[in-house]
Amino acid sequence: NPIFEIGPVEPRFSEWLVFEGLSVDEKGEQHYLDATISYKMAVLKCIKYLSQFGYSEEQVYLLLSACPCEGRISGIVDVPNAVCTLAIPMSIFDRDVRPPTENVLEYLANGIRRVERDCCISIEGGAIPVDPRLED
Repeated sequence: NPIFEIGPVEPRFSEWLVFEGLSVDEKGEQHYLDATISYKMAVLKCIKYLSQFGYSEEQVYLLLSACPCEGRISGIVDVPNAVCTLAIPMSIFDRDVRPPTENVLEYLANGIRRVERDCCISIEGGAIPVDPRLED
């Protein structure tokens, strides 16, 4: 197995968007301390979230395979759950992909709604992502 050291090459990212997955699959079935399922769920959450900003799910999948994201096993002691996280540097995006900061509970309850032209628009206080390819 190869062993390598990451070099001190710029850029160094300071802001990350982190997605968390538990060892519960898409059908709601619990898998005992299964970090593979946990990481898969974190990736699926990331794909679903970023696809609300005008990207197709396939584009997000390709982005994750090429961007400097960090995947970690974040907790494996909370039996029966394993927790994995996927962190993506926010500076790789040309728009603000952060969740809205005001009325957080309301947004969590309602989700970010999809609107015409396959882009996400928050109601108040958050990012208003726009896909320039879809502009008239």
